[in-house]
This record gives sequence, C-alpha cells and structure tokens, in this order.
Amino acid sequence: MSRLEERYRLVLRLLPAGYRQEWEDDMVAAFLESMDDDDPETAEYAADYGRPGLAEVASIVSLAVRLRLGGSQAPARSYAWGQAVRLATLMAMLTHAVMVTASIAVTLWLSGKIAWLPAPAPAWALTPPSGIWHTAWNLAGYAWLPAYLALVLGHRRVAQAVALLAIVPPAVTTAVEQATNDVPLSVTPWAVRLIDILLVLAMAAFHRDAPPVPRRPWLLAIPIGILLVPLPLFAIQATSQAPRLLDWPGLSCVMVTAAIAVRLAGRASRQSASTLPWSLALTLLAATTLALRLVTLPDYIGQAQRTALGTIAVTEAIAVLAVALPLAGRAIRALRRLPPIPADGQAPTTPTG
Repeated sequence: MSRLEERYRLVLRLLPAGYRQEWEDDMVAAFLESMDDDDPETAEYAADYGRPGLAEVASIVSLAVRLRLGGSQAPARSYAWGQAVRLATLMAMLTHAVMVTASIAVTLWLSGKIAWLPAPAPAWALTPPSGIWHTAWNLAGYAWLPAYLALVLGHRRVAQAVALLAIVPPAVTTAVEQATNDVPLSVTPWAVRLIDILLVLAMAAFHRDAPPVPRRPWLLAIPIGILLVPLPLFAIQATSQAPRLLDWPGLSCVMVTAAIAVRLAGRASRQSASTLPWSLALTLLAATTLALRLVTLPDYIGQAQRTALGTIAVTEAIAVLAVALPLAGRAIRALRRLPPIPADGQAPTTPTG
C-alpha cells in the first residue's frame, strides 16, 4: 500500500464504518485511478508524497455529514443525530435572534425613538460608540437575526455567510481591545466566538437530504422568546442589581436548565423515535453550555465580587448537570434501541449540498 493510499484511507475514516466496509475499496480504486499518471517518475513521486486534494477531502467531509447526520430517508440512528444537530442549531440561532431583536427595541427606547413609552431613567442613557470598532460590534451583532431567518427559510449557505458577519467584527474588536489593554484579558469573549464558529459549522447538517424546517413555529418563536426572556430580564435589571451578576454563560445555563426541566416534567420525556431528537438536541446544548460555564470561571479571578460570582457559576454548572444527566441517560438508552447505519447504502457520490 502506497503512502498516498494510506492518507486517502485515513480521510475515509470520517465515514461510518458500515459504509466504509461496503464502499471503501471502490472509492480508493477510483481515487488512485484519478491520480494515475503516464510518467512513471511522477506516478512514483505521487505515490510516496501525494495527498488527497482539498476538493476531494471536502467531498468526503460533506458525504460524512450527510451519512452521519441523515435526512428523512436515512437510517433511524443517523436521522436522530441529524435532527438533533439541526434542532440544537436552530435553538442556538433562535437565542441569538431573540436577544438581538430585543436589543434593537431596547436601543430605540433608550434613544428616545419610541415616544409612546415612558422615558428611560438618566442612568440608562446610551453612550455613543467611542470608535469604529465599537460601531462595528454594535452593527455586527444584529446579523444573527437575518442569519436565523435565512436558515429557517432554507437558505443555509446564506445563513452561514451572514452569521460570519456577526462573528468576525466582534472577534477583531476583542483582539484589538485586549491587545491595547482597553479591556482586561478574559476567556469569555473567545469562548463565545468559538461556540459561534461551531454553530456555523453545525449548519452543514441542513444539507440537501435534510427535511425542510417548519417555518411557522420557528418564526413565531421569535416574538414568544422575546416575551419570555430578554424583556423580563431587562425589566428586572432596571430595578434590581441581582441580574447583573448573571453573565452570558450564566444566562445560557439558566435557559438550558429551564428547557430541560420542562422536558423532564412533561410526558414527552418518555422517549420515542419522534421525541428522541429533541432530547439529544437539549443534551448537546447542555454539554456546550456546561463547557462554556467551566472555561469562563477564570475570568472571575481579581474581581471584587469573585466569591459571589464563583459561587453562582458553580451553582449554575451543578444545575445544568442535575437536569442534563437524566435526560442524556434516557436519550442514550433510546438511541441504542435504534438500528445503526447499515453497511449497504447508495454508491458514493460527490456531495454538493
């Protein structure tokens, strides 16, 4: 076996084992044939030092996503994981869309643009952006709303591109501010940006074989979410200091814990093939939120309220674990009852979706 073939087979390990067993040899033969060259020296050099091209690797990655995160016609286990990733992505995108939509309304109110509402207290007066980076930060965050709408309406690539507009400017802003000591070094903004990048990558689960997103419920979820989370939070924060101890990782823990608790309390916690993706999706969100909460704990070192903040953060992490573990246990047991991805399947193709 040549080094080129070894490297190609290594990339093929991204595919499910059953699918590889059925199609790996055919795919390797087709790839080596495409790399064949009439010049013996060139062929020998490629065999020893050649590597699969980026287009070939991207094709395999895309195929692996379609097989592991399957659509409506996929095997039950593949479909369950695919729906779980799609639901988790939609819920995370919905959270971003809800928060930025509410922030637009709050900004208009604080700017005096909503005349029929009472004027805000002087302490809540807006401070104009101090520079171009702050302006970019404020405008970039609003891109989450059109990105969410594009995803719900079935335009996955548009959603990914627009979401990047919400990620890159804040990342640049954070790097400049921390490099110039305008803000202290902290983990939180980078951890949040990393999760946002994973969110963009997770949109690959909305491939051409995936079922369409039900538009009506996911669009109605925006005003409902605004009424349930950001507006009450802002109203309480305007009259109390307590919510100011709740940062974004903490708020994420509260929302995920509440969502899982509702699911555990309802009849839907009895797992079935139709409800399993929701449990898996909430488990994925819980794991991500817990990781975000734990890696951001060092940011409390040196703060005046570090004891209170640390205690609250640990409590939030424990709350997420307390509800996520039983849900994950039920989901895993239900998942194991489903048949795995079979060895037989469609012939390998170059994916485009």
